[in-house]
Amino acid sequence: AGSPTAMLLARDGHRVRLLERDPAPPPDDPAAGWTAWERRGVGQFRLLHMFLPRWRQTIEAELPELLPALEAAGALSFNFVANVPVEVSGGIRPGDERFTLVTARRPVIEAVMAGLAMATPGLEIFRGVAVKGLLIADRPRLPGVPHVTGIETEDGRLLHADLVVDASGRRSPLPRWLAAVGAPPPVEEMEDSGFRYYGRHFRSGDGSVPPAFGPPLQHYDSISLVVLPADNGTWGIGIVSSADDTALRPARHEETWTRIIKNYPLVAHWLEGEPILTR
Repeated sequence: AGSPTAMLLARDGHRVRLLERDPAPPPDDPAAGWTAWERRGVGQFRLLHMFLPRWRQTIEAELPELLPALEAAGALSFNFVANVPVEVSGGIRPGDERFTLVTARRPVIEAVMAGLAMATPGLEIFRGVAVKGLLIADRPRLPGVPHVTGIETEDGRLLHADLVVDASGRRSPLPRWLAAVGAPPPVEEMEDSGFRYYGRHFRSGDGSVPPAFGPPLQHYDSISLVVLPADNGTWGIGIVSSADDTALRPARHEETWTRIIKNYPLVAHWLEGEPILTR
């Protein structure tokens, strides 16, 4: 969310500074981001991802040049309704085009977005810069309410701003920063989903992806299976289980994981590719 937010603010005429804790810039070739780009600050950088149709609709409206850039990098325009056999779906109906999504592995998506952000006038990107805390005004605008005027970096720089946006995710240190300046804690609503998933990625030799014989997320007795087409003839397969299902923990081993997938005919054919990540 950080890069699109920064781009949209810059396009509205604001002077924007985007701070990234990870030092490495995106690769020139977005497809190389899978192996050549390290983002230790992103906990699920190489795990299964899908950007839903609503994301595509928003991007089409707000950042229309992003979709062509993604497609040029090999991203796949995909409609699960259109890809399901007519015998299962009943056929395409008017309006089903709204379910079209653009899908790619997360490093590819982020590399394309980062490249677009770097070319955005009014947007300055600082990489390898971590935030230490918030700066506040000596005289708050509202009595008893600290007024944030910028941030202090770990290397001692003071960056002043009219607005500070935190897009660092659910592990954000923002509550700690607010407490340090005497502000009340933010209201947070969190729920542990209780899920664990085991995923692998594959690649085809001809750039195609396997046909879908069912929906992307399929529910069975104690597990669910997910298949996600991606970019440049790649896709991901995942086993989703309860985090308390200790009997399924051996699925973290490739041999066991493969045996499980082979037991489900609607998904087993997605194994017919070259594994591209084994950890």
